[in-house]
Amino acid sequence: MRKIFLLAALILFFGLTPRAFAYTITGAELHSIALEALENALAERGEYRRHEIFFNQYPTDIKLPEGVVDVKAEIPTAINYVSLTPVRTIIFVNGRAYRTMSFTAKVKVYDTVLVANHDLRIEVAVTASDFHLAEIAIDGRNEYVKETSELEGLVPHRFVRAGSPVSLNYFQQPIAVNPSQRVTIIVNYHGVKVTASGIVLTRGRIGSIVKVKNETSEKILSAKVIDSHTVEVKL
Repeated sequence: MRKIFLLAALILFFGLTPRAFAYTITGAELHSIALEALENALAERGEYRRHEIFFNQYPTDIKLPEGVVDVKAEIPTAINYVSLTPVRTIIFVNGRAYRTMSFTAKVKVYDTVLVANHDLRIEVAVTASDFHLAEIAIDGRNEYVKETSELEGLVPHRFVRAGSPVSLNYFQQPIAVNPSQRVTIIVNYHGVKVTASGIVLTRGRIGSIVKVKNETSEKILSAKVIDSHTVEVKL
């Protein structure tokens, strides 16, 4: 009994009146606000592909004191398609931050891209029959190929497992010339083109620079590989 009287006296003396809660914001409302913030963030980065958003925690109902209530949700970091994306929700009452909640969401974005039908070996040329189109969850870091024409004439420079989506970064031009191979050297000098016979000294791919020896002058030149029979020297 003495404790009850003491508590009452403290309330009267310090003005510790119980706080009156006038409004309850539901977990569903907070979830909707956070979801909208993520959708807006995706739209801002131009992401309109099919996607799913899963929250690791579901917000709970929160009782609020009397006043004007406003809720804002923000995404403090870039949206991550592989790991979790943090979401921060701030509740304002009468313009002042009353409660801040942080939780995480899993964002999965899907796209239809080329997938390997079987294991792709390094330096083995690929054809359209090596791939099929499939919808996959992307990682946001690689630009995956959608048309087999983009891979025409290329070879993998890394091992690609069956069922994996393929990026153009996984491929390169095949070896076009090898040492001791005879080629035609095109010398381009201010728009004037002269041809000569040459011997390749170093291995190279289309577009790469190799060393060639002019068979007539025996001069060693640096030349760009045009195809398996031609290199070009620009002076």
